[in-house]
Amino acid sequence: MIFSIQRYLEDHFNRRALSDSDQYAVTLARLYDRDRAGKTEPQFLAAMQRIRTRFYKGNDIANRVEFSRHLLRLMDAKFKKKPLFSSQRQSLKKLKPRAAA
Repeated sequence: MIFSIQRYLEDHFNRRALSDSDQYAVTLARLYDRDRAGKTEPQFLAAMQRIRTRFYKGNDIANRVEFSRHLLRLMDAKFKKKPLFSSQRQSLKKLKPRAAA
C-alpha cells in the first residue's frame, strides 16, 4: 500500500513540476499508511506538519498548511477506507455459520 501512495504522490508532484529532493512522498506515504486510520483530519494534518522536509522551501510553496490539506484530501479520496457501520457488522454476523453443538 505504501508504494501505491508514494507513486500517487510522486505522479502528482511531477504533474505540478514540483521537486522532491528529500523523498517527502515516501515519508508522507509511510505516515498515511501507518496513522491515517486512527486520526481525524486535524490530528493527521498536525502529524504532517511535524515531518521535517525541504520540499516546501525548495518548491516555493508559500502556504504549507493549505498544500498539506490539499494532499490529504487527494490521498483520502484515493486511499481512505470507508468505515464499517454497525448495521453492516450485524449483517456479517448473521452470515457466519454457527458452530455445531
